[in-house]
Amino acid sequence: MLGAKGEAVEHSESFRAMNTAVDLLVVAPERPALPFLEARLLFEQQEARFSRFRPSSLVSRLNRGETIADPWLDAILPLALAAFDATGGLFNPLILPALAAAGYDRSFEQVAGGDPRPLAPPDPRAALERTPAGWRLRDGQLDLGGIVKGWTADLAAEHLDAAAGAPAMVNAGGDIRCVGEEAPGLGGWQLAIDGPGGEPAWSGIVAGALATSTTLKRRWRTAAGGQAHHLIDPRTGLPADSPFVQVSVLAASCREAETWAKAILIAGGEGIDLAAARGIAALALDAHVRPTASPAWPR
Repeated sequence: MLGAKGEAVEHSESFRAMNTAVDLLVVAPERPALPFLEARLLFEQQEARFSRFRPSSLVSRLNRGETIADPWLDAILPLALAAFDATGGLFNPLILPALAAAGYDRSFEQVAGGDPRPLAPPDPRAALERTPAGWRLRDGQLDLGGIVKGWTADLAAEHLDAAAGAPAMVNAGGDIRCVGEEAPGLGGWQLAIDGPGGEPAWSGIVAGALATSTTLKRRWRTAAGGQAHHLIDPRTGLPADSPFVQVSVLAASCREAETWAKAILIAGGEGIDLAAARGIAALALDAHVRPTASPAWPR
């Protein structure tokens, strides 16, 4: 689409990466073809670097016991350790053995069965070590999928803004990062949150990031006939037993919003209390779509 006489209009690009739908939007007079291509390539490269399902990825190599020096690990692993500290351990990047035991040991569309059992992860501050030769794992196994997805949405949105010189938004499966204004004077981007059944739950202006996490989508039946989902409570090593089924968080970065959405969803009421104490803007919904919001959530 081309804006008339230099008028800025919305241009979009959609594709799949990291096993989710990714939407790119830019408001500009002309379609930013090259920035769109570069953002798509970024997602593909990040998946190749960090997917636990790719034997050649940095994560898989660390999980096999290799010591690796890589600038991308130097960027993300300190962020993962900081998220562990910020959430009081509710985010733990070493939950992979528990996740695999519960059945999520292959790409999600192939998941079936599993035997959830209490495999509490180690403290990543002791298990992850940066040696002169590179990073190595002393204990446990890494799964960086969620935090990398949010981080990549941040990087892609910032790249689109810089390369296209125009307001941009990236939505990676509900992890949304906005840069600039959708329209002059709006103060950000007009976004909406749907509840578990598609009903409207909230709408407003977002300047920064919005991430939503749910236990209702990535669910499966275990070998014993029970239900499991992909959010492991690191305190128990089991799929989280929470009164909430969906949590949304507003934050400056998508990485931070995604981390906190999962942490609050895992911890339930304790998570909302922690968010309130940390000034995190969170909106939680239970199975009956009853909302619980932290004080920082915009009314």
